Amino acid sequence: MTITTRAGKGSALTHNELDTNFTDLRDGLAIRVPKTQGYGIKVDSLGTPTFGWHDLLGSLEVDGYNPPTRVVYIGGLKQFQFAENNTAYFSFHLPHDYAVGTDIHIHSHWSHTSSLVTGGSVTWTYELTYAKGHNQAAFDSPIIVSGTQNASTIQYQHMIVETAISTAGGSPTQLSTSAMEPDGMIFGRVWLSANGITVSGGGVPDPFLHEVDLHYQSTGVATKQRFPGFWG
Repeated sequence: MTITTRAGKGSALTHNELDTNFTDLRDGLAIRVPKTQGYGIKVDSLGTPTFGWHDLLGSLEVDGYNPPTRVVYIGGLKQFQFAENNTAYFSFHLPHDYAVGTDIHIHSHWSHTSSLVTGGSVTWTYELTYAKGHNQAAFDSPIIVSGTQNASTIQYQHMIVETAISTAGGSPTQLSTSAMEPDGMIFGRVWLSANGITVSGGGVPDPFLHEVDLHYQSTGVATKQRFPGFWG
């Protein structure tokens, strides 16, 4: 595809050139993006362009260590209900469109089934470790980080609590953003470390945890190579 232009301002295209331009724009084009790290598709061209956000979807796994209970949540559907210190596990594989150098955030989807909740909060805590792939690194000593959110007074309200889990160079409560790249893995566990929900009557309900996911910034394009250096 070739779009015809004129160097001189106000110089008109021929009818044939204009028709060809419209045809090419209608039928699409092969977008070519530099293979260089840090290049990709950004959003908000009229403001401050930045890489957009994608989800890494997780699923909860349980074993014999203090597991949550899978019970009826709504209708005939079951979900995991967590008493304090109940624990589940998850893992994530960083994709090739991860924008290297950007921080990663973990978020939990949760809710409760009580119609008597008046307020309060719950705290989800995570133990996490990370390592580059391709025989480059061993898994780090785990970090522990928490996210607290006020409980909704609405029964079954879908809540999402988000917490940053990486920063440049790392910290006692965050993984090192500087070490993250495609094919790295994050795995860990989540537990309900505090249930401060308040109610107008009856017992305090145990919340349900539906899923734990990651938010990461995406270049919108794949890498040139399957392995390090990915952009070579």
